[in-house]
Amino acid sequence: MNRHRITLLFLLAASLLLSLFYIPRYNEISGDKEVYRYAGLLLHKGGVPYRDVFDHKPPLIFFVNYVGVLLNGWAQWFIDATLALLATFLFYRLGRKYQIPLPWVPPLLFNLMIRDHLLCLGIGMTREYTAIFVIFFFCIFLGKHRFRYFALGAISGAIFFMQQDQVLQLLPFFLYSFLPGSDPSPVGGRVLRTFLGFASVALPLILYFAWNNALSFFWKDAFLFNLGWYTQTLPESFRDHLIKLKTLMDIGNYEVAVLVTVTLGVCASLFPASQRKLIIIALLAVPLSIVTEFMGGRDQVPKIYQATFTHYVLPLAASIPILLFCVFAFTREPVLSGYKAQGIFSFLVFFSLAYTALQHGTHLKSKDIDEVAESPEIAYIRQQRPPDYQFYVFGSINSLYIANEVNALAPSPWIYQHFWRLYPDWDADLRLLHSIEEDVRRHQTTFILDLTDGGDWFSNPRADAEWHGFLRDNYQPVMENQHLGSVLWKRKEAR
Repeated sequence: MNRHRITLLFLLAASLLLSLFYIPRYNEISGDKEVYRYAGLLLHKGGVPYRDVFDHKPPLIFFVNYVGVLLNGWAQWFIDATLALLATFLFYRLGRKYQIPLPWVPPLLFNLMIRDHLLCLGIGMTREYTAIFVIFFFCIFLGKHRFRYFALGAISGAIFFMQQDQVLQLLPFFLYSFLPGSDPSPVGGRVLRTFLGFASVALPLILYFAWNNALSFFWKDAFLFNLGWYTQTLPESFRDHLIKLKTLMDIGNYEVAVLVTVTLGVCASLFPASQRKLIIIALLAVPLSIVTEFMGGRDQVPKIYQATFTHYVLPLAASIPILLFCVFAFTREPVLSGYKAQGIFSFLVFFSLAYTALQHGTHLKSKDIDEVAESPEIAYIRQQRPPDYQFYVFGSINSLYIANEVNALAPSPWIYQHFWRLYPDWDADLRLLHSIEEDVRRHQTTFILDLTDGGDWFSNPRADAEWHGFLRDNYQPVMENQHLGSVLWKRKEAR
C-alpha cells in the first residue's frame, strides 16, 4: 500500500471519527432540528410539509429527516457521515490531481470546521448539508466530465432546496464557468445543461407538492415568507454585524483559520499564480457564504436572542478550505508554495480547531443530561403516551423534542410560534392565534406545554391576554418548571 492510500485511509478515519461524536445519543437537542424531525414524522404519518405544518425552510431537509425517523436517527447519522466521507475523498483526490504538496490539509480542515461542536449544533442542520454540497460542487467545477454542467446544476438545486441563501456563494464560480474562453463548448449549451440539472431536483419537488394540493402552501411558506417577514432587518449597523461575526468565529475557534486563510488568499491574488482568477473567485465566495448574517438580525432581539445563531457561520467550513486549496494549488510565489511553507500555514490554520475537536471527543455530552430531555414534563408525557393531536407545545421549538419522542403530531400546523415574540405586528388581528385555539378545541387536545408564561414573551399584549385567557378557561395546570419557564396544562374535561 503506497503512501497516498495510507494518507487517504487516515483522512477518512478522521472524518468518520468526527462524525461518531454525533451519534444519536450525543447529537444535541436544537430547536431547528426538532422542527425538521417533526416534519419527518409528519411525512412518515402521511402528512405534507407546509400544508400540514408550517416552516419556512426549503423541503429537502424534511425528506432527509423522514429517512431518519425510519431508524430512530441512525439513518440520518449514516447519511451525514457518508456525505462527509464522500466529500473528504473527492476533495483529497482533487488535491492529488493538482499536485498540492499536502493534499490532506484542505479536506481535514473541512472536517474539523464542519464538526466544530461550538458552532454546528450537532449534525442535521441545513447549512451542514449545504457546506458538504459546496465541496461536491467545487470538485466537479474543477473537473472535465462530460456531464459537468448538469451535475453543477443538480448540486445547485440541492443547495437551493436545502438552504436557499447558500446558493449565493456559488455565483462567482458560475460567473467564471460562463465567461467566454473558460470552456470550448457554447455558452448557451452550458447554461441549458446547468438548467436541466437544476430542474432534475426542482421538478420532482414541485410535482410532489402539486400532487398533494400543497403547491400554494409551499410557495407561500418557503419563498414569500422568507422574502418578506424573515428578511426584515432589525436595527443593526454594518459595524454591529461585523462585531457579531467576529464574536461567533471566536466562540467556535474559527477566527485564526479564517484570518490566516483570507490573508493567504489576498496575498496569493497579488503574487504570481497559475490561476489567479480562481483564487479571486474563491475569495469572493467567502463573504457570500455568510451573507445570511446581513439579512435579518433576528438573533439580536433584546431579552430574546443574543448572538446565539452560531450555525450562520458554518458555511465557512466549505468556503475557507476551498480558498486554502486554491492558494496551495495555484500560487507560484515561493513563500506560499512547497512542503515547508504550506506545512507551517496549515499548522496555524487548524491547530486550534484540532484542539477543539479533541476537547469535544473527550467530553461528550449525552442527551440523558439535557435539561429538556430530562425535564419532569417529558417524564410525565412519556408515561401518558398521548396519541396524535393530544399534546401541543407552544413557545419553544427546543421542547418540541418531547412531542417527537412520543411520536405525537400537534393539533395545529403552527408548531413554530416565535414570530409572535419577534414581531409586534405579526398576526395583528389574532387570526392565526384563534386558528390554533380552534384546532385545539376541535381535537380536544389533552395536554399543552406552554413556555410563554413570564409576561413579556408576546410582543403584542393582546395576543398574550388571548392565549393565556384561553388556557385558563379550558385547562388546568398539572406541573410547573421554573427552570424552563414552562407550565404543563391538562384539559379540564379530560379524565
